[in-house]
Amino acid sequence: MRGGFLVLLSLLWISVSTYGQQPVEKNNHMRVYMHYMPWFETPETIGRWGWHWTMNTRNPDKVDESGKREIASHYYPLIGTYASRDKDVIEYHLLLMKLSGIDGVLINWYGVQGGNTDVEDLLKSSNAIISQVNDFGLEFGVVMEDRFSRSIEDAKANMAYLKENYFGHPAYIRYGAEEDPLVAVFGPITFEEPRQWAAIMEEAGEDVEFLTLWHETEDAGSHADGAYSWIFEDEESHLEHLEKFYAQNAPELETVMGSAYPGFHDFYREGGAGNGYFYIPHKKGATLKKTLSVIKEHQEHIDMVQLATWNDFGEGTVFEPTIETGFSYLQKIQEYTGVKYKEQELALVYKLFKLRKEYSGDPAIQERLDVASVHLSNLEIEKAAGIINNY
Repeated sequence: MRGGFLVLLSLLWISVSTYGQQPVEKNNHMRVYMHYMPWFETPETIGRWGWHWTMNTRNPDKVDESGKREIASHYYPLIGTYASRDKDVIEYHLLLMKLSGIDGVLINWYGVQGGNTDVEDLLKSSNAIISQVNDFGLEFGVVMEDRFSRSIEDAKANMAYLKENYFGHPAYIRYGAEEDPLVAVFGPITFEEPRQWAAIMEEAGEDVEFLTLWHETEDAGSHADGAYSWIFEDEESHLEHLEKFYAQNAPELETVMGSAYPGFHDFYREGGAGNGYFYIPHKKGATLKKTLSVIKEHQEHIDMVQLATWNDFGEGTVFEPTIETGFSYLQKIQEYTGVKYKEQELALVYKLFKLRKEYSGDPAIQERLDVASVHLSNLEIEKAAGIINNY
């Protein structure tokens, strides 16, 4: 009987896996990407808790009466602490994004070499995420961190890695009439002269749609195709700076990526990692709603949107569902993108993740959950629910 069930399950798996990816229908056709941090580690991945869970004062091995670990954040992930390269976590994250109308991820990318001591682990986690994006019909790109390049040779090696490993990927974000690969940089910070970017761009092997942080395009000269806005460091004027950039700067740029965010509430002071930066209150979603409305007001000058961020728990710019906010921020993105899905579909993805972990040692159940995942990716919600809600 069990053998017959597994044969039937295998046939079902073949059937659903051949449907192909179903794109999410959206009333708002603006491309929306999620800035994504690949830097979370656990004892299972590196033998200790990673710095982004601990900073210098927190110990996740301390667990309170509610089951919450002590972490370096004012917000606590709904699924608890995790490793960025955990395939179940990646599945959960990407399915939530898809059902929110998000088109892909922009990975905060540290490259293949540089001064960051975690560069190998960061690359491993980045590549784990990239290995799954195509399974869910999403795209990916990178926001380079040039601040950790010790020399021009580091930066050239990182661009060469993009060329050799990412640009040919069918899910890599390409933009414009020539469909050039999209690459952003958080800055530039280390390389602030056009001649430096000329040397770096030679390694790309093709024209790149290159975006700098707002007001930094002159650092890259003609190599910059545009810029993206970010979170301005002031509670009172951050929205004013967005308005000004979209109204005055954006019309003069070839390509513009707007930004929306829920707020900013960093943990650096409490985490013993400096004095902290600034504070922009979440206001129960009102800040996010306003940043989205500013984009709508100026959308004729905006080509795409970056949501900042999925999971920077240390800075409190978190779209990922948390105990404190639930699915509310993703529901606001669903409203913005104009998808038909609601909280109940997001909750179904959450239940899938919980079942993945509860039955991690049961291959038969994992196979059924694989089928449910494909159904969710293909937007066959009722079929997925029929499997998931059977447990």
